[in-house]
Amino acid sequence: MAKRLLCHVMLGALLLGSVSVNAESVEDKFAQISPTQNPGLGEFVHGQGYGKILIRVLMFGAIPQQGVHYVPEGTDLLFSILYAGGYTDATKLNGITIRRRGQKDLMEVDLKDAMEDGEKIPRLQDGDIVNVPYNWRRDISTISIITGFMTAMTGFTLSLIALSK
Repeated sequence: MAKRLLCHVMLGALLLGSVSVNAESVEDKFAQISPTQNPGLGEFVHGQGYGKILIRVLMFGAIPQQGVHYVPEGTDLLFSILYAGGYTDATKLNGITIRRRGQKDLMEVDLKDAMEDGEKIPRLQDGDIVNVPYNWRRDISTISIITGFMTAMTGFTLSLIALSK
C-alpha cells in the first residue's frame, strides 16, 4: 500500500512539475491580441506586441478583406489598405471616403495623387469607416468585350436557324 501511494505521489509530482502555471490578469489578456487568434468572421487583427493600442476601423469596397480591422493606433490610410489585403486593378485609389465619428461630412482622400505628390496621408482614428471605390472603367471594358462576343454568337446562332428552315 505504501509503495502504491508513493508511486501516485511521484507520478503526480512528475505531471505537475512539467505543467507551467502562468498567472495573468484579465487586463493583460485583453490588452495583447495576437494576429494568430481569429476574433470572428470578417474581423482581422493586425500588429502585435505587448502594450500596443489597437483601434477599430471598418473597411469595405474594392479590397480583398472587407470587414472590421484592428490596426495599431497611428496607422495611416495606405497601411490600413495594405493590412486589408492591398489593392488590385479593380481598386480606385482616388475618391476614397472616410466617415469619422462626430463629423457630419465625409473626408474624401485622393490617395494616388497624395502618394505621387508626396502629400501627407491621413491617419485613421478609432471608429472610422473607410470605403475604397471600385475602378469601374476596367470592369466596363471587360463587360463590353463579353457583350460583343455574346451578340456575335447570338447573331451567328440566329443565322444558322434561319438558314436551316
